[in-house]
Amino acid sequence: MNSEWQKIRVPFVELVGAQVEEAQEGYSRLSLRLEERHTNPNGVMHGGVVATVMDSAAAVALGRLRGERTRRDNPHATVDMNVALISAARPGDELIVEGRVLKLRRSVAFCEAEARRVADGELIAKGRFTFAISNRDG
Repeated sequence: MNSEWQKIRVPFVELVGAQVEEAQEGYSRLSLRLEERHTNPNGVMHGGVVATVMDSAAAVALGRLRGERTRRDNPHATVDMNVALISAARPGDELIVEGRVLKLRRSVAFCEAEARRVADGELIAKGRFTFAISNRDG
């Protein structure tokens, strides 16, 4: 399979260990298998891990909606995020994180993302993300 979305690289997300599974206009799906390195001192997933992957899922969905050239010419950046950590996840759990664009304006975009455990579909975290869109044209 040689889909265009498979070319999407998010270096920091790769560092965390996640990967882009699917990316369409306004939607993305990333996956992450939790390892010991993703945990807090209590042995459960650190909230920053899932927040990072959800932020990236939202950003990838937005980037696909805006298009590669537009995104490069006028990049977007997260300016606000709210993440609710709903259930615990542990090493060995596989997570699917879906990101969606809710509304795109000229200088701002609103997105959401959620993370679920693959084994039982349980909601692990849900977040809202606001992106500022630069305007280098003027």
